[in-house]
Amino acid sequence: MGDAVRALAFIGDLSMGQPVDHSLRTAWIASRLAAVLGRDTAQQRHCHDVALLRWSGCTANAPDVSDLIGDDVNGRREMLATSSRSLPANMLAAIDGAGGLTAIHCEVSGDVARTLGLAPVVEHALRHIFEHCDSHAEGVPLEVFMVAVAGDLEIFSRVYGISRALAFIAAKADVYYPVALVDMLRQHAADWLHSLEQGAAASDLAADTAGGATALLELIADVIDLKLPWLTGFSRKVASTARQCGAALGLDDQALQRIYRAALIHGIGRASVPNNIWDAAGPPGEGAAEQLRLVPYWTARAVRRIGSLSAEAEIASFVDERLDGSGFFRGASGAAISLEAQVLAAAAHWVLLQTSRPGRPALDLAQVTARMQA
Repeated sequence: MGDAVRALAFIGDLSMGQPVDHSLRTAWIASRLAAVLGRDTAQQRHCHDVALLRWSGCTANAPDVSDLIGDDVNGRREMLATSSRSLPANMLAAIDGAGGLTAIHCEVSGDVARTLGLAPVVEHALRHIFEHCDSHAEGVPLEVFMVAVAGDLEIFSRVYGISRALAFIAAKADVYYPVALVDMLRQHAADWLHSLEQGAAASDLAADTAGGATALLELIADVIDLKLPWLTGFSRKVASTARQCGAALGLDDQALQRIYRAALIHGIGRASVPNNIWDAAGPPGEGAAEQLRLVPYWTARAVRRIGSLSAEAEIASFVDERLDGSGFFRGASGAAISLEAQVLAAAAHWVLLQTSRPGRPALDLAQVTARMQA
């Protein structure tokens, strides 16, 4: 469970244009804030989980954010770093209006928490994660505001320094978050940020269970695929195809499980690339191509943070490598690519050729077969 939550946090950080430890650092601050407010261990854990999963719905509204601001990844990074949070009226309507982007985000985040079987308060908080304390705050869990102020401290202190960060946060007291939280944060912020720089969040990272259950990986696959509507179900299709291919080659059950699980998570790194690059009909420019080349790198970085999936991470990170060395991100060739990795790479390309995407219609089975044989 802990592994799955942290994988989803990594996807969220990539999607929001944040450093890959942003959610983890925010979770650490939020849980410490809960502790000094007298919340018990279970309540501190709830804050921690809400912080890790608060961006888990951001792949679901990525297409709409892309339509609205052009670059869903860097645009969201700039919005989070803007202390005033002042946006044009038409953008606010699209973001906060009925059925708007925040509603989509909250619906998916809450569903993720429910699917994972997390505490009801975690699900409830995620369904209200964008609420402010000056409006509609009745019945909103305090965890929402603790995570909000912790997240702002993490971002603003990194972008502006601690003094300006605390000034920006104080200016929003009783608007975005209760005054009591701001007062408590001001007392401890310097010590907490110092502890984070000493690696406190990493040392606090203890998995609840080991093993990375396949059912949880299927959930992660679905969250990954939400980023692009034309990729709905893609990771599961690749996983099924890869497992069938491996079975036809006579691989044993353990190898088939590794391939299947690697296929489910092979697209984690896609969250790092803006949708307008994925949706472009023509060949990518040099800058866009470089971002695409790093997708398997980010997949490897994400999953290697989860010790129980190290073997699957290695396989997944070879998904875009090719036997002649023309692939990426390593440019590996020949025997440097394991058979399990070759199976996954072939399966992913096989399914992609049969998937309709912007500017590239799906090929039929005969066309795919001919293309792959060539």
